[in-house]
Amino acid sequence: MMRRIILAMGSRCLLLLALALLGSARADTLLLHNGDRLSGTLISIADETVVFETVYAGVLKVDQRVVAQLETSRAYNVRGAAFEQQGQFRVLDGQQGVGQVDKFSPLDITSIQSTDRVQRVVAMLPLDWVSRVDLSAVFSSGNSTTESFNALAESRLKRSNAEHLATLLRNTEKAEGVTSKDQVDLSYGFKRFISPRWYGSANGNYFRDELKDIDQRLSVGAGLGFQLANSRLGVLSTELGVSAVQERFNGIDRTNPAARWAIDFQRYFFDRQVELFHRQTVLAIASEGRGQVLTSSTGLRFALSERVDTALRTDLNYETDPPLGSQNTDTTYTLGIGLKF
Repeated sequence: MMRRIILAMGSRCLLLLALALLGSARADTLLLHNGDRLSGTLISIADETVVFETVYAGVLKVDQRVVAQLETSRAYNVRGAAFEQQGQFRVLDGQQGVGQVDKFSPLDITSIQSTDRVQRVVAMLPLDWVSRVDLSAVFSSGNSTTESFNALAESRLKRSNAEHLATLLRNTEKAEGVTSKDQVDLSYGFKRFISPRWYGSANGNYFRDELKDIDQRLSVGAGLGFQLANSRLGVLSTELGVSAVQERFNGIDRTNPAARWAIDFQRYFFDRQVELFHRQTVLAIASEGRGQVLTSSTGLRFALSERVDTALRTDLNYETDPPLGSQNTDTTYTLGIGLKF
C-alpha cells in the first residue's frame, strides 16, 4: 500500500514538473483589438488570415484586421507588397515590429501578405523575385498592310529593406511598309528603405525615338522617396531627386541637369483578381528650350489564372518643347496578354 502511494506521488511530481517545463517555454502571444489574448504558436499569415495554434482550442483562424499585436519566440520571413524582412515579431514601447535584440523595424500587421518560419538547418535569404511580360501584336493585310508590336517587360526583386525594378518597353508600328513608330524605353530603379516609409532612391533611364530625332536620351539620378501606402490592397510611393540628362538630337550631344519626380501606384480589387496601376516620371530639364519630359504607363490587368492575365494599357510620352517638327504628345493604347513568372 505504501509503495503504491509513493509511486502515485512520484508520478504526480513528474507530471507537475513536465507542466512546469512546458509552461516555462516561451509561447507566442496574439493580442486582439477587443482585448483578448491568445497564447500558442504562430503557424502562418496569408490571404488576410492569421493561423494560430493553441493548446486549449487547437488551430484558430483569425482575421488579420482584428490583430493588435503579435509576439513570437521564433524568427519568420515576413513579406509585404514592397518589403521583405526576417526576424521575430516583437512589441517595443507599445509599437509592433519585426527584428532581433539589436535590430527592430516597426511594421503594421495589416501590411503583411505572407509569412513562413525561418528554417534553423538552412538559413534562407530574404528574396522575392517576380517578372512579367505584356505582349500585344497586330498584323493586317488586304487593302492596307499594318504591323504593330508592343512589349513591356518588368522584373522586380525585393530583398530586406531594398528593392530593384527594371522595365523595358519596345514599341514599333509600320503601315504600308513605312515605319510610323519605333521606340525603346529602358529604365532601372533602386530603393533602399531607411525607415518603414522613407527610402533613398537611385535610377537610370535610356530612351530612343529616331522618328522624333531623339537618337538617345540617357538620365542617371538619385533622390529621396516616401511610401504613402503599403498593404495587401496596394502600394503608393513617390520620390523626388536630381538627374544628369545626356541627349543626342540629330547627332548633336548635350548634357544638362534636371529635377525628377516619380509616382508608382498599384491597387488591387476582388481578391487581387483586378489590378489598377500607374507609373509616371517627370524630368524638368534645366536648359533653355527643353522644358519638361513626362512618361507614364497606366492600365488595368484582369487575372485569367495565376500566371496569365489580360492587360489594357496606355503609354504616354509628352514633351513641352519637343524637337523641331515633332508633336508634343505620343500616346499608345494596347490590349494584350500578360505572362507572370
